[in-house]
Amino acid sequence: MSNEVRRVPLDFDWPLNKVWGGYIRPAELEGTRCEECDGSGQTHFGWWLQKFSYVMGMLAEDVREQERGKPMHPWLSQFPHPHGHWEYPVAGDPQSGPGRFVIDRPSTDALDFFAVLMGVDKEQITGSLFGRQPNYAVMTKLLEVTGTDVSCKVCDGHGSTEKYPGQRTEADAWVPTGPPEGEGWQLWETVSDGSPISPVFPTADALAGWMSDPERGDRWVPAETARKFIDAGWAPTGVATSRDGAVSGVEFMGWTQRDD
Repeated sequence: MSNEVRRVPLDFDWPLNKVWGGYIRPAELEGTRCEECDGSGQTHFGWWLQKFSYVMGMLAEDVREQERGKPMHPWLSQFPHPHGHWEYPVAGDPQSGPGRFVIDRPSTDALDFFAVLMGVDKEQITGSLFGRQPNYAVMTKLLEVTGTDVSCKVCDGHGSTEKYPGQRTEADAWVPTGPPEGEGWQLWETVSDGSPISPVFPTADALAGWMSDPERGDRWVPAETARKFIDAGWAPTGVATSRDGAVSGVEFMGWTQRDD
């Protein structure tokens, strides 16, 4: 998941978790959903490849899950014929009693593999909300190596056909507009087109306090980590840190900052 700090007016009252209206292209510029690809913009093989690529990327994510003491995701643990071994009451002796099959979870060389594939430092690869996830890098690299085009041939990969001649040109010319700028500090998510996920705070310290509030559950980060994120210098990328606040790379766990 990616998040950004935005500077907005103190009285900015756009609803939380709702995509900012300026990022939504007007409905009249939207085409007709392509029936061939059901709006996906890719072939049926492309969809299958995307699904398998997602599972492959989970091999790296599971290494991080192990570090956090979390169980394996069902998509992996229930995978047909998983890799593993049998354990018996007496090690190595099938005659000693009923055995149980134990899945051998991915080892840390999965991080090395995906780091090379993605062209990033392996410390940036994580299965948390804040990391660089390898799922789509797998599909991108496979298509690049094979020179395969999985875009829908009916809609040319757009997922829609034109409602009228020139409609796509008009849609391509449309430019999104960001929220108004101001003195306030607010956290936004950018997984969707972009929506606010925190109240507007009058100071950076107040926003950092909200980010480091344990009441936020899984979205909580240590106070030092929150401050490093906010103070990183308003660059396109910030400083990578772990959950304990230690600096480890050049990107802040997928969080970037901007003031536009």
